[in-house]
Amino acid sequence: MRFEPTFLVTATFAADAAERRTPYRAAHLDHVASLLADGTALVVGARADLAASVLVLRAVDAADARARVERDPYWQHRVWTAIDVVEYLAATPQSLGRS
Repeated sequence: MRFEPTFLVTATFAADAAERRTPYRAAHLDHVASLLADGTALVVGARADLAASVLVLRAVDAADARARVERDPYWQHRVWTAIDVVEYLAATPQSLGRS
């Protein structure tokens, strides 16, 4: 099995995110859709308690992954208050059976 450069991103929501996100939600969903469509994102979603969004991204390095998330309207409008990026060993259908 071969693992490609993948990063687990946790973006912490502001305490008032449920209200704060409303005007930016459509633009955020467009951004996320583009990451999924171009193959950058393997998985995206939010914790059910709205404590954080979680993304698994393909990227050259952690700085590249962070830069992609910082382009999101939720970051730009402080719906997210912190971004944490760590290397992640993702086994994907494309990596299974390859060495």
